[in-house]
Amino acid sequence: MFTAGAESLLQQAREIQAEELRKFCSRVSKLLREEDLGPDAIDCLRRLFLIAAAVDSEAVYQHLFTRVPAELFHSPMLAFEFVQFCRDNLHLFGGNLSILTLSFPNLFKFLAWNSPALTAEFVALLPALVDASTAVEMLHALLDLPCLTAALDLQLRSWPAASERPLWDTSLRNPSCLEAFRDPQLQGLVQHLLRSKASGTTQRLAPLHQLLQPMASCARVAQCAEAVPTLLHAFFSAVTQVASGALTNQLVLLLLERSDSLYRVPQFEARVHRVLSAQFLALCKLKPSLVVELARDLLEFLGSVNDVHGRASMVTSVVWAIGEYLSVTYDRRCTVEQINKFFEALEALLFEVTQSRPSAALPQCPPQVVTVLMTTLTKLASRSQDLIPRCLGGEWGERPAGF
Repeated sequence: MFTAGAESLLQQAREIQAEELRKFCSRVSKLLREEDLGPDAIDCLRRLFLIAAAVDSEAVYQHLFTRVPAELFHSPMLAFEFVQFCRDNLHLFGGNLSILTLSFPNLFKFLAWNSPALTAEFVALLPALVDASTAVEMLHALLDLPCLTAALDLQLRSWPAASERPLWDTSLRNPSCLEAFRDPQLQGLVQHLLRSKASGTTQRLAPLHQLLQPMASCARVAQCAEAVPTLLHAFFSAVTQVASGALTNQLVLLLLERSDSLYRVPQFEARVHRVLSAQFLALCKLKPSLVVELARDLLEFLGSVNDVHGRASMVTSVVWAIGEYLSVTYDRRCTVEQINKFFEALEALLFEVTQSRPSAALPQCPPQVVTVLMTTLTKLASRSQDLIPRCLGGEWGERPAGF
C-alpha cells in the first residue's frame, strides 16, 4: 500500500513521543508560513499527514484542517498538495474521517480561491465529503462559493502583515466595500461564511451578497462562479446515494429557496438555474411523492414568483413536475382538493404572464413557460371533474398573441 520510505516513516511515527510531535507540528507551521513554499515545506506537510495517520492523532488532524486552509488558502502549491493528499489517502483517516467531512467549509476556501485549478480535484473528493448530516449546509456553501471568494479577497486585504498577502491587483473597485466588510452588524454573517467547520446551521446571506456586489466582476470571483455548476453536478451525484426521504425533501426546499437568492455574478444565475431545475426534476423522479408532501411549499413558490423570465428554467421544472406527479398514481394521499388548488394557482400564474405587456424592465415570458403551464393545466383538469368545464371553456385555451 505504501512505498518502503513511507512504511519506514509510519513505523517511526508510531514510536514518536508527544513532545516530539508538538515540535514537529510547530516546525511545519513555520515552514508553511514562508512566502516562498519550497520542497521542504511540502515534504514536511506530507510527513505530517502520515504521522497523523500512524499515531491516530486527532490533535494533529484538527491542526491541519483548522489552521492550514484558513490561513494559507492563497498558496496554490500548498492548496493542490493538501487537497490531492486528502483525495488519494482517504484510507489513512480511519476513525478521524469525520474531521475531514466536518471541515468542508475550510477546504472550500482552497477551492474558492484556486478555481478552476482545483475543480477536478474537488469533483473527485466530494463523494467522500458528502454526508447526510451536512448535505444541506454543503449545498448552501457550494451555491455561495463565489461569495466566499469575494470575502476571502477582502479578508486578505484586511490582514495587517504584508508578508501574509499574496500578489494580486491592488486596485479595489469600491474602497467602501472593505469598510462595510468590517461592519460589526454584519460580522455574524461574515464569520458564518468564513467558518472553519460545519456548524449545523444555515443563514440567509442576502445582506452579504449586497455588500460584496462590487466584487462580483473580479476575475477570481468569475472563475470560481464558472466552476460551481460542475461542482453541483458532482454533489448531487454523491448526495443521492445517501439521501433519505426527509433529506430529499429538504434539498428540494433548498432549491426552491435559493433559485431566488444567488450572488449576482454575470451569467452565474442562469448557469446555476439550469442545474437546479435539472436536479429538481431528478429528485422528483427519485421520490415522486414529494410533490404531495411539499404541496404547501410548492404553492407558495408559484405564488411568490415575481421574475418568471429570470427563473424560467426553475418555474418550468416545477410546473412540469406538478403535472407529472400530482396524481394518485404516484401518491394515494393526493386529493381532488389539492389538484384544484394547484389548478387555480397555475391558472393565475398563466394569466399573469400572458396578460402582462413586455417592456424593457419586464421582458416577454419565455414561450416554454406558457407551453408547460397550459399542458399542466390540461393534465390536472383530466384528474378532477370540477375542472373539466373550466378547461373546455376556452378562457386560457387559446395561445395569447406573441406566443
